[in-house]
Amino acid sequence: MQAATVVRVALVGGGMFGGDVVLRSIEDLERCGIAPYLGRVGLDLRARELAAARFRLVAIGTRTPQTARRLCAAYAAKVPDSSPEPFWGEEPWKEILDRHDVQILYIATPDHLHFEPAAHALRSGAHVMVEKPLTLRLAEAREILELARARGLIAGVDMHKRYDPCHRFLFEELVPRIGTPLYGRAVLEEPLEVSTRTFLWAERSNPFSYVGVHWLDLFGHYLAATPVSVHAVGQKELLVNWDREGGGRKIDTFDAMQVSVDYEGGLRVYYVTSWINPPEFEAPVNQEMEIAGTRGKIEFDQQDRGLRATISGLGTRTYNPHFTADVRRLGGCAHPAYDGYGKDSIVAITARALEVIQGLATRDELAGTYPDVESSLPTVSVIEAAEEVARRNWRRQRGGRGTPVTARIRADGYDIVDPLAG
Repeated sequence: MQAATVVRVALVGGGMFGGDVVLRSIEDLERCGIAPYLGRVGLDLRARELAAARFRLVAIGTRTPQTARRLCAAYAAKVPDSSPEPFWGEEPWKEILDRHDVQILYIATPDHLHFEPAAHALRSGAHVMVEKPLTLRLAEAREILELARARGLIAGVDMHKRYDPCHRFLFEELVPRIGTPLYGRAVLEEPLEVSTRTFLWAERSNPFSYVGVHWLDLFGHYLAATPVSVHAVGQKELLVNWDREGGGRKIDTFDAMQVSVDYEGGLRVYYVTSWINPPEFEAPVNQEMEIAGTRGKIEFDQQDRGLRATISGLGTRTYNPHFTADVRRLGGCAHPAYDGYGKDSIVAITARALEVIQGLATRDELAGTYPDVESSLPTVSVIEAAEEVARRNWRRQRGGRGTPVTARIRADGYDIVDPLAG
């Protein structure tokens, strides 16, 4: 029997995803190992080889000491013999990596703060898992890729919608039957609290970068679609006037963005995103998709998966327990297991890092079998280009000159095409 490997991991970021989804996933890995979760991500053939590995969370880093201490204390109370050390500050990952021999760093910092901890970890010899989007700037994404390649390290991005069983069925079973894809539409609308309360850094990002990245990744991954051009527009009405709404400050970002991406071969996809859905909306998010081809059409209302309840004092709501759900553990454990596609990409990236740590495979041999940084480069290119195109078109439209700006996507970057620039 293979000797147990102790894998030391750390987390930076304790917000909505870091302090919940990522930390809950790490908790299950430390409590039970990785083998129980490999079947969901198609890696069950590695279960015997990876079963002996033991995970230990050694540190949690956040911006404030209160959050770091709270998360560490709560984690230690739930996981026997665990005692992660709290770190805090503007760059807690530096002290974590100086004090601990971390082998995998999980990064759930704000969107615009992914690059520094990822690059620092890779330079220190640690594998990384980064929350989506990888970065907001193509140059930063390229540097992360170069560091991972040079050091033979796994660098993965939490693109969990790849693992949604409905998406898998849609793209793997149905899309091949509708002939050549001609056009598509993908909608993802987040609640107002995300841009006004949950993320105080919203003006450093935009709704397309934050959630449109999921749809970009799906079409790129499952259809092997290469983007060639981008047109983007956005609206600034509510958030830039949030102080007038009683919010206490202006939030200078787009309320909503609509981005058209043309792909090689002629496919066009229209991405619709926002983060100002009112709190009265019946679900945490609104998401839907349609894809039309030469032999058929697919429509998918992901927000309404058929589970709806009306409860006194709460109203009517729809639910998606497929994303994450607690599973009551039998046998006396008071803390439930954590299940769902929201956890799956974290498991897949961790498993691939573990294979490299144990010498079972190299980074190059595993390329393309998890949400790696290579697959994120075209996505980051579109995200960066769309932001610039939308900003220019917003200024042009306010000046009564239409929205003529587009971007041409190249293999190594993009060019802004602005006929009014001079």
